[in-house]
Amino acid sequence: MTMSEQTVIERALQRLTDPRMWYGLSGHQVAGEDVARHVMAAAYLMEREQWDPQLYAPSSRHHIRDALDRTRRDGAGDTDTQYVARHIMELLLRLHTGAPYVDYEVWSEHRSRTLPEVLDLLRATAQAARTTPGRLLPRRK
Repeated sequence: MTMSEQTVIERALQRLTDPRMWYGLSGHQVAGEDVARHVMAAAYLMEREQWDPQLYAPSSRHHIRDALDRTRRDGAGDTDTQYVARHIMELLLRLHTGAPYVDYEVWSEHRSRTLPEVLDLLRATAQAARTTPGRLLPRRK
């Protein structure tokens, strides 16, 4: 990310305080720390196995989505944390690029994308998730 990572995160935090951001597909609220744990597990997997996007075709199963899927199956997160992570990543990417919409999957599979850029996005996502309260509303049972 060329724009100051901290600046992007600060701008994102203003938008991440919307309680609706913190609900997963199941309808349950998701804690920021749970999202961060899932995203960092994906980053660790990609770094450890050198999943450089420039070396793998989009269908190779070696991109962010695939790392999140694999770490979800390994217990690092669930569908809800992956869903919230997607929204945070796409918010960060929109703020970074200035584009009105960015799909993180397409972004990560772009032929110019590098592993350090992908890892920066995952780390920024984890930082934003940890900084933002994950439960801004009382939990309903």
